[in-house]
Amino acid sequence: MGYELHMTRASDVMDSEECPITFEEWIAFARDCPVLCEDGYLDLVDIGRQALFTWISPAGGAVGFHWYEGRVTLSGAHAPDVDRTALADLAAELSASLIGDDGEHYTGSLDVGEAEH
Repeated sequence: MGYELHMTRASDVMDSEECPITFEEWIAFARDCPVLCEDGYLDLVDIGRQALFTWISPAGGAVGFHWYEGRVTLSGAHAPDVDRTALADLAAELSASLIGDDGEHYTGSLDVGEAEH
């Protein structure tokens, strides 16, 4: 498992279930989002099969999205050809923040500043 980013409404990723993005909300959003493509599934031992979505950055980097425990986890978002500002904008569309495994917050195009470390 590599380093991941998470869309969450909590200030800490581990608290995502306290103010969750519901599974139903995520699926409706992802299936309606023109920049996300349903791309198979992921079998998670504790919650079962989850739809997997892919976003391709303008520079060609692919990022996988799946829902887990009240948050959306993004895999591949640290590739050099991935625009994390665009990913933060997607999170904002869900009324969520984009937070890394180490707790750093990424900002979108409407936010001022760089990632907070």
